Amino acid sequence: MSDKMVTILRRQFEPIVEMLKNLIEVCPDDFWIDAQHKYWKQIFHATTSMKFWFRQQKNEEFIIPDFGKDVTEDLDKECSDYPTKEEMKNYVEEISSVARKFFDELTDDKLLEPCVLYEEITKTDVILMQIRHVQHHIGYCNNILNSNHLEAAKWI
Repeated sequence: MSDKMVTILRRQFEPIVEMLKNLIEVCPDDFWIDAQHKYWKQIFHATTSMKFWFRQQKNEEFIIPDFGKDVTEDLDKECSDYPTKEEMKNYVEEISSVARKFFDELTDDKLLEPCVLYEEITKTDVILMQIRHVQHHIGYCNNILNSNHLEAAKWI
């Protein structure tokens, strides 16, 4: 195995995707749809960020799904609707395959190459930024659950 750093980064990245899936599973339906908590929106925002940063081409089309509803991943904007848990699970799975493809194209030699979007940021930066960003939103959702005396998603 010659690409040891890619293997390590992937090993650190993959659990955050599993934790996003777990957050969807453990969330009670009433919290999922509660606009005040923005629980589902935390997951949507984090997942959409991965979709943005793991693009392989600069000119690759970046479309944020709306699930045919009045939803946005923007945490500061209100929505009159929400994606279902099943829709969000499917979206996380879709983005998981985008991330896998990003990792599959990497070698240790390519880790310090600029990302396709901004030359001053390396592909390693992109991975580490996403791990940190998604973990932040996982913690936010777990805090919502804990603050309401509900079981949080297990840390993987």
